Amino acid sequence: MEISEWALRIFSGDCLEEKLLPPPGGVKGLSDERPGSPVSWKRPPRSGRLAIAAKAERKKFPRPSAMDREEMRVRSLHAFANHELMALEMMAWALLAFPEAERAFRRGLAQVLVDEQRHFQLYCQRLNKMGVQFGDEPVNDHFWRAGPDISNPLDWVCCMHLTFEQSNLDHAPFYGRLFREVGDMDSAGLMQTIFEDEIHHVRFGARWLKHYQPAEKTLFETYSEHCSLINPPARAKGFEFQAEARVAAGLDEDFIKALRDCRG
Repeated sequence: MEISEWALRIFSGDCLEEKLLPPPGGVKGLSDERPGSPVSWKRPPRSGRLAIAAKAERKKFPRPSAMDREEMRVRSLHAFANHELMALEMMAWALLAFPEAERAFRRGLAQVLVDEQRHFQLYCQRLNKMGVQFGDEPVNDHFWRAGPDISNPLDWVCCMHLTFEQSNLDHAPFYGRLFREVGDMDSAGLMQTIFEDEIHHVRFGARWLKHYQPAEKTLFETYSEHCSLINPPARAKGFEFQAEARVAAGLDEDFIKALRDCRG
C-alpha cells in the first residue's frame, strides 16, 4: 500500500475502523512511489460518537486538584484520547499535504502516526476499564484549528511536534504524578508510556527543525516564527518544566532556556 493511500483512508474515514487502520506489513511495508499532489487542509469527517460537540456542550478541563474524583480523571483521559485522535488525523493530512517532502521525513511521520493510533487505543482501553466508551464525553476541535496556519513541513514540525507534543513532556508526567497520588496506578502507568514516546516524537521535530533552519536564525527564532497563531511558543510547556526530557529529545540548551523564559 502507498503511504498516500493509507493516509487518505485515515484522514477521510469517518469511523474508528478507518482512522485506526494499521499499515499492512507495518511502516516498512508501505511504499512511497506515488505521493500524489498536495492536499489542502480541511476538517476531517467525524460521525456519530466521534463528532465534534457544539461549544455549549463542551466541558471544562478538570482542575489538577479534582483528580481525586474518578469522573474528573475520566474526563481528563477522554480529552487526552481526543488529542491523540486529532493528532493522528492531522498527521495523515500532513502526509497528503507535503508529497514533495523528503522520503525520510514522510516515513518518519508515518511511524509517529502509528504511535498516535496506539496511544489512542491505550486511552480507550483505560477508559473502557473505567466503564466509559470514547464519545461518552463531548470532544473539541482544538488541534484542527491550527491546520490553516500550516503550509510547509517546517510549519508542521513547529506546530505539531514542537508545540502540541512538546507540551506533553510536561503534561504527561504531571498528570501521571496526580494519578499516582490518588492511587490510580493504571492511569499513571499510561501517562508514563505516553511521556516516553513523546520524547521520540519531539526528537523527530527537533531533527527536522534543525534541517530546515535558516543559517541566519537561531533554532528558537525559527521555531517561534513558524508556530501556529493559536499556539504560540508558550503553549509548548506545562505546569512543571521538564528540561532533561527536552535534552533527551535533542533540543539544545539555548532553545530550552528561551522556551522556559518565554511568556504569553
